[in-house]
Amino acid sequence: MPHANRKQEQARKAAGIAPVTTTVVVQAQAGDTYLPERVQVGTLDGSPLLTTPVSATVVTRELMQDQFNRVLSDVVKNDASIGEDYAPVGYYGDFAIRGFPIDLATGLEINGMTIVGEQDVPLANKERVEFLKGIAGVESGVTTAGGLINYVTERPHAVRQLEMDTDQRGSEMGDLELGWLLGRRRQFGTLFHFLGEGIHSYVNDADGVLGGATFDGDWKLTDRTTLSGDFEYQHLVQHSVAGYQLLGGAVVPYHVYPSTMLGQQPWSKPNTFDTFNTNARLESEYGHQGWRKNWRGFASASFSQSLIDDNVIYPYGCYYEAVCNQGPGGPPPFFFAPDGTYDIYDYRDPGERRRDAVAEAVALGEVSTGKVQHHLAVGGELFLRSVNLPGPPPAGAPSTVQNGAVYAYIGSENIFQNNIVYPDSTADLSAGPVVLWEDDHQSSLLLQDRMELPGHVQLIAGGRFTSLRDHNYGQPNSAGTANGELVTNKLLWLPQYAVTWNPRADLTLYGNYSVMLSLGPQGPFWAGGYYLPPFFTRQAEGGVKYQWRNRMLITADLFHMRAPFFYPQVIDAAGDQSFLSAGHETHDGVEAGAQGVVNNWLRLSATAAGIRAISNGSLTPGFNGKQVINQPRLRTDLFADLAVPQKWALHLKGLHLMPGWSLTTRKFATRDDQVSVGGYSLFNLGARYVPGGDNGRMIFRIYADNILDKRYWKDTGANYGDTFVHLGAPTTVRLSVVYRF
Repeated sequence: MPHANRKQEQARKAAGIAPVTTTVVVQAQAGDTYLPERVQVGTLDGSPLLTTPVSATVVTRELMQDQFNRVLSDVVKNDASIGEDYAPVGYYGDFAIRGFPIDLATGLEINGMTIVGEQDVPLANKERVEFLKGIAGVESGVTTAGGLINYVTERPHAVRQLEMDTDQRGSEMGDLELGWLLGRRRQFGTLFHFLGEGIHSYVNDADGVLGGATFDGDWKLTDRTTLSGDFEYQHLVQHSVAGYQLLGGAVVPYHVYPSTMLGQQPWSKPNTFDTFNTNARLESEYGHQGWRKNWRGFASASFSQSLIDDNVIYPYGCYYEAVCNQGPGGPPPFFFAPDGTYDIYDYRDPGERRRDAVAEAVALGEVSTGKVQHHLAVGGELFLRSVNLPGPPPAGAPSTVQNGAVYAYIGSENIFQNNIVYPDSTADLSAGPVVLWEDDHQSSLLLQDRMELPGHVQLIAGGRFTSLRDHNYGQPNSAGTANGELVTNKLLWLPQYAVTWNPRADLTLYGNYSVMLSLGPQGPFWAGGYYLPPFFTRQAEGGVKYQWRNRMLITADLFHMRAPFFYPQVIDAAGDQSFLSAGHETHDGVEAGAQGVVNNWLRLSATAAGIRAISNGSLTPGFNGKQVINQPRLRTDLFADLAVPQKWALHLKGLHLMPGWSLTTRKFATRDDQVSVGGYSLFNLGARYVPGGDNGRMIFRIYADNILDKRYWKDTGANYGDTFVHLGAPTTVRLSVVYRF
């Protein structure tokens, strides 16, 4: 912070004045400058973003609104270290941070509390989205090592606002926002959002409808104690879009179009998603004079659930084609055929239910020991995760009841020809009854000491002592037992250490070291659906942060991460495969970013990442020394907000232009790096007009993605061991009007 602010903070502490909540300040600055002051993800005490020794990017609410962000796939485009990793239209997305796929069970949060990741979280009531890049074991416990994504909700404020959006394909969206501050001391706050959307996708037959509502409330019980809560519900019905596979396992599909829905049948059912997330937090502040002071504590609880009726006409492989069953040397049957032929299956997995529940209590405060000031955090957390999916048929069930989901061959089609309409030959089939597939319990003790030493040096030592009990039951067979069942019972210490140095108030140099335990992935169905054992990832990182003139945060960091390498291996001359872990993958990278205000007419959000992610030590020599799939070596993202002078804008006060640009170099689609998709640049352009200036009652926005209509492959990620490629969206123009009443 600036020197003047630091002196004020020291004077406040000397007087024993309790600290005040900074949330409202963060909201205001985020909306005005694209620069939030604090970050919640990756910390236990909401430390200033400038001095927090982690690499993090924050996407503010106004930035999301200017870009017409609707789902997380839109938001992640603001960070060059994050990419899609199997994120079809009409379905929840998988994402990778620093080249590591995140765990949907534990890698996403709302207000710092873990949620079910198998959903598209509504953005209407989100003040910001935070991306933590790298390990944060103290906060997150057992999860994947790439990083965390945290949604931060708006706090209640007085507002009455209606937003209406549309695009050139006829989509329409409405969001009614109502908020009040009530009571003599304005101690009660409520904020409601009511959502509705008719989705007209750029992909044929992938339209849908969405409805939902959110509630955020605050109750100031006393001057030092606040109770807050949030609730959101969303109902989505939409057909999902499957990806392409390589032709013969060696050629990227060509002469294909983003509008094509592979295998679509007129009788197929859409997906249905019913999701809700809720959390409550009680926070109290109190102070003491002497050696201990400025203590506060909070207790939080959350519950998250996603109910999914999963339906898709699934294009996969060419098992039913003669060309793919020629034995050794022939095209592999788990890719599309060389001539573009592929098999389609009726896949129906109704009744999927995923639940995450979290309870947490933490005490934070300061203790002085001589010249050392200790900022302590101690607490505990309980995390429960369960997954229920269709299982084996009960005794005496008819033969039409399947073992698990319905997965039945319908016929074959070709990517170069129109879809063939097949009769609904699988209508009599039904999935098995829903049973428990995964049961995960984690109980943890959290400890952290952030020590302020002389010379503007801070040492941070912390960790999480975790008791992990994880039962993965695998694919049930007809006897009612499970294939691939894996039971993990572990007591473990997940350490995290960091050091920072502030040679001046606006400059931070830092380094950190962390260790993370992650649950092993589940192998693909052709490998028996087995779960692999848990694994460790280690990270070392160093970086610098500079807050220029207190209005722009400029960051740069270097990181080194190592984790086991998971891959499919050919095991015999017939081309059969297993899925295993052997060797390791090492991710080394450099990241840079700038967020904030350049001058009185330019705001900027920009990131860049160069990542070398190399696999080595595998049992397949052709995979060693190669860049891992779906991770480009270089990616950049840039978004700007330029205020147009009135004399250039026909004297229209409040007109802004918003150009954007992203660059992605080529990504590999096979683990031997023999097949890749080309790199691409995307250009976007938007405008915002507020009649009468920033205090006007109406806001008009227009934004066009991919204005040059670039044809590109947006990701080459893997799904349960199988690789797919997905086309990016064509030019999309969106319009919106906001009316404040």
